[in-house]
Amino acid sequence: MRLFLIATALLALPLAANAASFDCTKAATPAEKAICGDADLSKLDSDLNSAFISAMSAAANPDSLRSSQRDWLKRRNACGGDTVCLQRVYQERLDRLQNTGSTGRTGDARWVQVWQLDNDNPSASSQISITGKPPALKFSIEANNGGNSGALEGKIVLKSDRATYRDKDGCQLDFVRVGQRLTVRQNQNDCGAGSGVYYGGNYLPASAIAAKPKASLVSLKVLDANQDAAARTLLGEDYQNLLDTINMQGEIDDKDGLGAKVGDYFVRGLANTNAAVVMRKGDQLWIGLLVFDKQNNSRMRYYTNVPGWKKRLPKTIQAWHDEHDSKLPVDYMP
Repeated sequence: MRLFLIATALLALPLAANAASFDCTKAATPAEKAICGDADLSKLDSDLNSAFISAMSAAANPDSLRSSQRDWLKRRNACGGDTVCLQRVYQERLDRLQNTGSTGRTGDARWVQVWQLDNDNPSASSQISITGKPPALKFSIEANNGGNSGALEGKIVLKSDRATYRDKDGCQLDFVRVGQRLTVRQNQNDCGAGSGVYYGGNYLPASAIAAKPKASLVSLKVLDANQDAAARTLLGEDYQNLLDTINMQGEIDDKDGLGAKVGDYFVRGLANTNAAVVMRKGDQLWIGLLVFDKQNNSRMRYYTNVPGWKKRLPKTIQAWHDEHDSKLPVDYMP
């Protein structure tokens, strides 16, 4: 009983006999009112309260758990009345408490959270939101691959740690959960999404994805560690812009005879405006990057850390530039 009072005190709200863990007649903040006005959020609030009580009963350091709960409450309240934000922070907190191994949630209940595709590619992503009470669940997926996107929602019924979705048009998704990983297998049907957009892949809880290191030109296998360090110094803020073009890639010939490896990179569906070419030899770099100016017109920025090439384009990059648009302005960057 004492632990129960601690938990509700931390939530700063009295307990009541309703779906949420507090008395909705006394809801005061935008977040509290949004929770009381949404059945799914009310259920999440109740589930989290139970998970917290269970975690407190087994915690080796209760003070630390109380402190983390207070910090989480600040993040929750910062969502205001945004129900999407509230659902995300609730599900992330449930997952975090679950990972302590002391929440008392069943294996099936671990399905009910937000899952994100485990993928380093910054311009291709997919998110699955699973709600409901096992074994009958609802899912919604939003995915993109470059400039193309897709969305799908449906119902599934769990059988152990598996479930299958089929629609009348032949789209089939097989869901398999193993521990903290959800694998989705899609049949050959495109399931109504844009070109190159598929829902299959390995997914992790949103909180686990948030904790992963950010993608880099090393993780995307564009450059090695030394070249990456040189590129960060050379490009500055444009490092992220280059990173954002690494959606599709291929190799092209070195027309300058420099012995350089040359990569051609572009975003699916946006190849005419979101693209780059990277020549690299040791720590020497030559980079052409398409960007937009303040008038929203496309142009190319040229970077190199090789002094003799600062004011002239390699033939390789010139040919790449002309293939996109021979009239495209070129900015020779310092």
